[in-house]
Amino acid sequence: MIDNDIQFEKNNIVFNYRIAIIIRKGNKILVQRDTRVDHLALPGGRCELGESSNETATREFLEETGIKATFVKSLGLVENFFHSSFNGKYYHEILIVNELKLDDKSNYDKEVINNIEEKKKDFLTLTWESIEELKNKDFRPKEVLDIIDSDKFSHLIIKNK
Repeated sequence: MIDNDIQFEKNNIVFNYRIAIIIRKGNKILVQRDTRVDHLALPGGRCELGESSNETATREFLEETGIKATFVKSLGLVENFFHSSFNGKYYHEILIVNELKLDDKSNYDKEVINNIEEKKKDFLTLTWESIEELKNKDFRPKEVLDIIDSDKFSHLIIKNK
């Protein structure tokens, strides 16, 4: 399998083009828990060459959960600069935040959605978290919570040195 992920490293900086997924259930959203780190994040993944952000969102969610979802809308663009807690490297990330809805409504009743990808299934799960409660937790990037309920497309620049 050819790796077509849009990511490269130059001068000790990793450039990453990632799509984050928002799925709503009332006042809650689906968030990713990774047992290897102490923070929460949005599910998603890297965009591949020749793929739109909409296609990436639905593909990544299906690959990671086995659950089909439909694109609703793009919420924003985040220019995200940070040090990774995984590898200690500095990242320059372009993050598109897309909202999806689950095709099979019964999936909204699941308290936990497991990651089914072989390389991630042992440490990644998805759970429903209140947007208000996430503001008081280590959720990254926290600034994304401010654009979830906006009526317009947002552009954020986050520089965490």
